[in-house]
Amino acid sequence: MEELLKRRTDIPLYQQLAEELKEQIAKGDIKENERILTEMELSEKYKISRITVRKALELLVDEEILTRKRGIGTFVSGKKMLRNMNQFMGFTQNCEQNGQKPGTKFLSAEILKAKPSDLKNLQLGDDDRVISIRRLRYCDDMPVIIEENHFPRKYAFLLAEDLNGSLHEILTAHGVNLREGIKKLGVCHATREEAALLGVAENEALLFTKDTTFDEKNEPVYYGKNIINPERYEFSIVASGFTMGERHEA
Repeated sequence: MEELLKRRTDIPLYQQLAEELKEQIAKGDIKENERILTEMELSEKYKISRITVRKALELLVDEEILTRKRGIGTFVSGKKMLRNMNQFMGFTQNCEQNGQKPGTKFLSAEILKAKPSDLKNLQLGDDDRVISIRRLRYCDDMPVIIEENHFPRKYAFLLAEDLNGSLHEILTAHGVNLREGIKKLGVCHATREEAALLGVAENEALLFTKDTTFDEKNEPVYYGKNIINPERYEFSIVASGFTMGERHEA
């Protein structure tokens, strides 16, 4: 059925369409993660040009209200999980602090030969082995992170635990008090398995972090890598420094 915008001469048509779509999203007529009509369908529905439709959609994408998925369409953006990088906390605690529901799908737990990165970050010997725990983490029932953490063998007690909850809580219950971590960020592209788990296209750009977490004695507890869907996750970093007038040479 054709629909017409309440055309106002003082507001460009693309802005009127953008406001109309925002209203439909706010009322729940178009829901989170739902695909909206194509440019052609919107053009026909509202009797406006595709160029006007495209400008409206670009505006909403820029405002992060809509998300374009190559070869699939344009979708209503879901609520992202916000990670404050200035605070040390686990995934479960982070979700709960944001008022969101954490979830976990257990993938694997095994004892493996330590990789060079494990030897370095966990301060292990050449012949040491590690406890590898791999899980898919959910926020509000949406897959967000593929998490793989490696622990020194003294943490083998983890293999007897229910690994569908918070590892930090399990460690605390065993007297392991986590104090701080070092996090490195980068960009990667989804493998076939990662794409299937996170619900994205193969080779789509993803974020990754490499984390080393320490206890109160400053000893490494685990080293891990997280593969993250950036459409559902964002980082917040507060940077502070000095002005040029405050700088002092050593």
